[in-house]
Amino acid sequence: MKNIIPKTIIFTLILFLILTITPLIHAVEKGFELPDGATARLGKGRIYSMRYTEDGTRLALATSMGVWLYDTINFTDIYLLKKHRRYAHLMAFSPDGKILATADRSGEINFWDTDTGKHELELRNHNGVTRIIFGNDRNTFITLGGDGTLRIWDINTWEEQHVFEELINYSAQRIFSTAVSPNSFSVVAGDETGIVSIYDPISDTKTHELKGLEGIVSPVAFSSDDNYVVASNFENICWWDTDKKEIKHLIDEPLYVSALTFSPEDSLIASGCLLGDIRLWDVATGEQRQKMIGHTAQVIDLAFSSDLRTVASTSVDGSVRIWEVFSGKELHVFDGHFGNFTCIGVSPDSKTIATPTEDRTVCIWDIESGKVTKTFNKEGYFGVAEVVFNPSKNMIATASYGNFISLWDRDTDEHLTILRGHKDHVFSADFSPDGKTLVTGSKDTTVRIWDVDTLEVKHVLHGHDLAVMSVVFSPDGTTFASGGMDTIVKVWDASTGTEKYVLEGHELGVLCVAYSPDGSNIASVADTETIMLWHVATAESSRTIVDDGSDFTSVVFHPSGKVLATGSGSGEVQIFDFDSGESLHKFSGHLKKVTDLAFVSDGDKLVSRSEDGVLYVWDISTR
Repeated sequence: MKNIIPKTIIFTLILFLILTITPLIHAVEKGFELPDGATARLGKGRIYSMRYTEDGTRLALATSMGVWLYDTINFTDIYLLKKHRRYAHLMAFSPDGKILATADRSGEINFWDTDTGKHELELRNHNGVTRIIFGNDRNTFITLGGDGTLRIWDINTWEEQHVFEELINYSAQRIFSTAVSPNSFSVVAGDETGIVSIYDPISDTKTHELKGLEGIVSPVAFSSDDNYVVASNFENICWWDTDKKEIKHLIDEPLYVSALTFSPEDSLIASGCLLGDIRLWDVATGEQRQKMIGHTAQVIDLAFSSDLRTVASTSVDGSVRIWEVFSGKELHVFDGHFGNFTCIGVSPDSKTIATPTEDRTVCIWDIESGKVTKTFNKEGYFGVAEVVFNPSKNMIATASYGNFISLWDRDTDEHLTILRGHKDHVFSADFSPDGKTLVTGSKDTTVRIWDVDTLEVKHVLHGHDLAVMSVVFSPDGTTFASGGMDTIVKVWDASTGTEKYVLEGHELGVLCVAYSPDGSNIASVADTETIMLWHVATAESSRTIVDDGSDFTSVVFHPSGKVLATGSGSGEVQIFDFDSGESLHKFSGHLKKVTDLAFVSDGDKLVSRSEDGVLYVWDISTR
């Protein structure tokens, strides 16, 4: 006889499974998983700020990719929170650590449940936002706007309790740094003359004017009880007793300070410097308690755990380091927070990628492992628009917004020389296939041809009316193409610098130009829905590929020549069949415009760079 289970029991079992399994499914949706089709993510976004929860168990990082939430007990990723239309620069945890507030400069403020990663609320602060903080009374949230207006919000109703219009005037008083007290809601501000002022919102008056520093004051910070204010003028550190309105201690030595914070019980001050060092100072005596060395570049932010056991630091070197306060020992490193990457270059052997950042760092990545193999510092803090490998020499060239091109030794990272001559930003560069010639395009509307051996300019080409955004050599090296904001693509003789022909048809400025592997075709895009395809032999447009809804910003040919890869303003990477123009696949993952693309190895992988500052490696072998 068959066992017959009543339908009600079956329904109950199914419901139980749904309720049980669903939370497990959501539990693994952390937000930092690789998008479909990606084999690696290079970089985790440039860090803007960092905060500890009050109990010291969670650490939040505001980055160009989103807000990363880390477990500082097990040192693991918890969530990647993505909601802001712009980058979140500011953060604050509620006193109980259950709520995380994130804000960007435009005034968008988002609130998150730190246990679930769920987005709870969005507020808009008028005239932008420069500071956010939860009040110590556990009932208020405070914002300081770009116009100097202080707002106090009730966190139970999320309505404004008080608005103090233009408490400070940034421009008139030339203020460079601010901090808000979670106790009194007072604002401390440092100006360009070395003055540190404290403003009381209730009385609408300046209650303190603290002197002792010279020059621009940045950063500044309140102690948790408002009894002290600490500030730096980059070189020195000074802290004041706010009751007595006098200097408590002045550290008069060149420290090159980039970050300052008090410990939770106000016994220590942590300072971070431009060179990466972290120092702990005794508030009472002014003595240095610890010096922590590990970062290789500027310290961005510092945060103590509430039990004073650890202090966290983050740096332009892409790392977050957890230090033991008592011993100064490094306990853990969260790495990979490089960015924003500004462009990409793939080595001739397709094994490594060079990626300059908005800061000084240039990262060299191993494509297979997705790991940084080394870093070096580029010349100054100028942004790099393009980086290219020389195919026959151990040389890398970077085209700079500083109006110059830097050449580097790939093996030793030695800075070889600077090529000067352009009168404005250099947007593009490419080496000839034999590595003997470098061509560059600039905002000054010129194209320059350089001899790599003599490091001299061979030709200065005047043919574009507006900025030259893209230059690329043909596979045989006899010609090169240039695309400009004047909507024109020009093809030039590489040896003589003479103009061969002009390709016209774009309605907007040309952003990217690419040769097919056999040199018979050119593709170009101009931030529209159209990819223009040109016959090199006839110097005429052969046809177009149109995709409604896409605004193409970058294009590259597959090594086989049979497909094209494109990037769009929406962050989408798309693969097209060259002959039919059919869209073969779309990759989604980037949050902003895709500006750079490069195929690697035998064409099985595609690397993309977006204005979200992150690189993805896509598997196209089965597409």
